[in-house]
Amino acid sequence: MTTAKPLSLPLVAKIFIALLLFLQVAPVAIILQTAFKTPRSLLESGAFSFDGWTLTNFHRLFVEQSLAPDLFNSLTIATSSMLMSIACGALMAYALTRWQSKMRKHLLTTLLVSRLLPPVALALPLFLVLQQLSLHDTLLGLALAHTALNFPLATWILMPFMDAVPRALEEASELDGASRYQTFLHIILPVSKPGLVVAALFCFLMSWNDFLFSLILAGSKVKTAPLTLNGYVTGFGTEWGPLCAGACVLLLPVFALSFKLHQHMIASPTQGGVKGD
Repeated sequence: MTTAKPLSLPLVAKIFIALLLFLQVAPVAIILQTAFKTPRSLLESGAFSFDGWTLTNFHRLFVEQSLAPDLFNSLTIATSSMLMSIACGALMAYALTRWQSKMRKHLLTTLLVSRLLPPVALALPLFLVLQQLSLHDTLLGLALAHTALNFPLATWILMPFMDAVPRALEEASELDGASRYQTFLHIILPVSKPGLVVAALFCFLMSWNDFLFSLILAGSKVKTAPLTLNGYVTGFGTEWGPLCAGACVLLLPVFALSFKLHQHMIASPTQGGVKGD
C-alpha cells in the first residue's frame, strides 16, 4: 500500500507567495512603526527604525481629539448594520434557494446589479430618502444606508450554504411537527453557521471602514472614526503619526473579530446536521 507524498511547491511559487505575504504585511508594519513616532523622529530615523518611540500620537487621538465617541458611533453603526444585513440576507437566501419560479432569476439579477453599482451612485438617492424620513445625520439612518449596501452581499454569500443544507433535514423537521419558521430558525440557521459568520464579517468590515456614506449622509451631528482620522489630512500636509495611530486603533476590532470567528469559517456547511448511527 503506497502512501501519498505531500505536494511540494516549486521554487518560483514559493517566491511568489513570499512576495505576496511581504506586500500584505509590510504596510501594516509601517503603520505600526509610524504610529509610535513623532514627526521629527520619523524624518530623522525613518519608519523602519525603533528609535524615538512615544505614545504622543495616541494621546492626541483620545485626549485632544476625543476619538472614543466616534469609535463608539462606528461600532454601533457597524454592529447594527451587520445584524440587519444578516437577518434580511438569511431570509432572502433561504427563500431564493427554496423558491422555484421565473421571477427568481430576475430577483437574483436585481440583487447582483444593485450590489455592483458604485456606492457614490447610491449616495444621493439615499440622502434624499433619509432626509424625507428625518433620519439624515443619525446613527439609525447611517446603519440603514449600510444595510442597503450590505444586504445583497449577505444574500449572495449565504445562498450556497443554505442550498447545501440537505432537504432531508427539513423533511424530518416537518414530520416532527415543526413549522417552516421553526425549521428555518432551529435547523437551517445552525447548519449554515459558517456562511453566517463569513457574511457577518464582510458586512461588519464594509460598514466599519466606510468613509463615503459617513461623509455624505452624516458628519455634522454624527461622526464616525474614519471621518475623524480624515481631519489629519489637510492642505498644509498629512500628520502621519496620529493618522497611523488611528489606523492601528481601527485595526484592533477587525483582528479581534477575525481571530474569534476564524474557526467557524472553515467548518463544513453540514457539520452537526446529520449524526451517524
